[in-house]
Amino acid sequence: MPHNALDKKSNFELLEKEVGLDLFFPKQMQENLKPKQFRKMIQQTFQQYASLREEECVMKFFNTLAGFANIDQETFRCELIQGWNITVDLVIGPKGIRQLTSQDAKPTCLAQFKHIKSIRCLLLEEGQAVLQIGIEGAPQSLSIKTSSLAEAENMADLVDGYCRLQGEHKGSLIIRPKKGVFPLEDGEKRNSLPQIPTLNLETRRPHLSESCSIESDIYAEIPDETLRRPGGPQYGIAREDVVLNRILGEGFFGEVYEGVYTSHKGEKINVAVKTCKKDCTLDSKEKFVSEAVIMRNLDHPHIVKLIGIIEEEPTWIVMELYPYGELGHYLERNKNCLKVLTLVLYSLQICKAMAYLESINCVHRDIAVRNILVASPECVKLGDFGLSRYIEDEEYYKASVTRLPIKWMSPESINFRRFTTASDVWMFAVCMWEILSFGKQPFFWLENKDVIGVLEKGDRLPKPDLCPPVLYTLMTRCWDYDPSERPRFTELVCSLSDIYQMEKDVAIEQERNARYRPPKILEPTAFQEPPPKPSRPKYRPPPQTNLLAPKLQFQVPEGLCASSPTLTSPMEYPSPVNSLHTPPLHRHNVFKRHSMREEDFIRPSSREEAQQLWEAERVRMRQLQEKQQKQMVEDYQWLRQEERSLDPMVYMNDKSPLTPEKEVGYTEFTGPPEKPPRLGVQSIQPTANLDRTHDLVYLNVMELVRAVLDLKNELCQLPPEGYVVVVKNVGLTLRKLIASVDDLLPSLPSSSRTEIEGTQKLLNKDLAELINKMRLAQQNAVTSLSEECKRQMLTASHTLAVDAKNLLDAVDQAKVLANLAQPLAE
Repeated sequence: MPHNALDKKSNFELLEKEVGLDLFFPKQMQENLKPKQFRKMIQQTFQQYASLREEECVMKFFNTLAGFANIDQETFRCELIQGWNITVDLVIGPKGIRQLTSQDAKPTCLAQFKHIKSIRCLLLEEGQAVLQIGIEGAPQSLSIKTSSLAEAENMADLVDGYCRLQGEHKGSLIIRPKKGVFPLEDGEKRNSLPQIPTLNLETRRPHLSESCSIESDIYAEIPDETLRRPGGPQYGIAREDVVLNRILGEGFFGEVYEGVYTSHKGEKINVAVKTCKKDCTLDSKEKFVSEAVIMRNLDHPHIVKLIGIIEEEPTWIVMELYPYGELGHYLERNKNCLKVLTLVLYSLQICKAMAYLESINCVHRDIAVRNILVASPECVKLGDFGLSRYIEDEEYYKASVTRLPIKWMSPESINFRRFTTASDVWMFAVCMWEILSFGKQPFFWLENKDVIGVLEKGDRLPKPDLCPPVLYTLMTRCWDYDPSERPRFTELVCSLSDIYQMEKDVAIEQERNARYRPPKILEPTAFQEPPPKPSRPKYRPPPQTNLLAPKLQFQVPEGLCASSPTLTSPMEYPSPVNSLHTPPLHRHNVFKRHSMREEDFIRPSSREEAQQLWEAERVRMRQLQEKQQKQMVEDYQWLRQEERSLDPMVYMNDKSPLTPEKEVGYTEFTGPPEKPPRLGVQSIQPTANLDRTHDLVYLNVMELVRAVLDLKNELCQLPPEGYVVVVKNVGLTLRKLIASVDDLLPSLPSSSRTEIEGTQKLLNKDLAELINKMRLAQQNAVTSLSEECKRQMLTASHTLAVDAKNLLDAVDQAKVLANLAQPLAE
């Protein structure tokens, strides 16, 4: 864990509530200290030891423990046989074999390890045993009677180990008689420790069930019934029904073969057979079988199907064979032909499989492209349930010491080995990143030990090149440090379904545009050259004496600017040949551009008709440009009028600015072509020419515009935590504006109140949207989406300013109707 792991509130709460501080600190200490002081003390102490390596932590623990307990010696309650039996506490440690008659007395040395020449263990009646230790120079051996065979065996191995460490003996001093503990030839010595006595599988399982029931409910394991043999009637198959072919690969427990299974109906099925190595321990075999135990209860179209299991040695797990292999290799081989739509489909299918596992309280713990199989180019299936575990509601599985995929794991899984559905959500997002990166390993530029430090700092995987921004935003939600803030798989299925539908609609539209292209007009040679482009005068920026912001060039709303990205997008600027077609609205807001079909165009039959079409098109374009020029002039005049109304003294010494009509070299073709109005957006009219003396609504609108301009100018220089300040300034200014409108509202006609109140509600929604975009920008400040989030934040602030201007216009109209407005004196 990094040194600052406990600085995060979620980690400390996990340690306090889930693990428990009672394991580390006395109850009295926790009660005497204040919670804040106690937490600070824990954090400071943890930082002192966080830099230690694992071996150093172990040595530090034993050095600390040695000050409270004798950890370098073991005490056995036994009897010394010296003509009569004396019950003593026998102490075996580095100083030799000693006896302790009472707690206050000093231990008496019975033998030193360098003088011991033989060790013999004999079995007595009623399960008792005698340990005989031959001592050099002593007339008789030291005989020690124990209450059980296991205790005598333990003492013999402990003494033999000390003799090898401190003496010159290279081999064991234990002598095995024919009868007794070690049934080998008399006088023969062994050079290794005795094997640990084990029970067979059938007699051991009841003990496992009892031990599982004793443990805490928090440390959930697979339910007891899953420890029985899974080879029931429906999954137990005969070995002669399976024929093995070539090796597909090698797993953790053994090889994976391609084979053919013959069912009871005589049907031949291609299968993949997982085998378990013959030299695996009993514990490893049980873990191998546990995968089949979990898989036999799963039934989902995107989860690998279990055919059967052969539990007799050697153990085989037989599953469906998918010819395309692992998804990781499939992505690498086909990355040049796979489309984003297909990659999103793969992510959606795996998400559905994980939602199914979530519904049955099962955590997978190893979601990665290496564990996903490709059944067909349009279907993938989740497999490899070797690390999967069942959990109860509101609980988690705590992993034992085992090999885990660090680079795919969530912070709480790395720090505390804590696995929940939320940690599976994190791993699923990493798997989506793998899919969109065509099989690249996450954090391939880091070592396993460095990953947690990167995650603790807030860094996340970068956006893949082909990943849609909305999908990467969903990934970042899944990578929230707080597990409770991550979405559930049921929510992810809905979000991914929408994203998939959006990508599908875009792909269909692109395919249709590529398929239906308008026929080319066969023009005469004289008309193939485009008309000469008219010259444009140099742009003259407005004077730099702007009151609102010195750096601001103009304050025309973005919707009126020719450079507005939304207005100049292809879907909102129709070409002359298809301007009569209106783009339909789509449920996913995918605006489509209608291509011209062959039946929509009448092919010219002669040169004269082609010339007439060309002249008609030029006339129509000229009309569009004249209308656009007129609109630009009106916008420019409104802008100048608004700037003068802010402070007339600014322009006292300034000559009247040149209007577009008076600029030298200005022609009717200077402006860009006319922009049609955006869907759902009304063109903004100039502010009424009224007397603004003591007009609080007008003054507050201007103050709100200044606040928005300050936000736009300062956003790029501010750190993420500074966004709150500028947004708060906008919110306070908006509150003053709405309060001034509320004060004026009773004096206005009732017919105008509905429009004004609706505009007020719209402003509140605009502020809420600005706050949401601010939070999104803060969350993605260190990701590749930072600039996109800032742009959305600026768009939201612009919308707020435009709606404030609309509120001012509505109030002005109401005041005119109520005869409360005074025209501006000439």
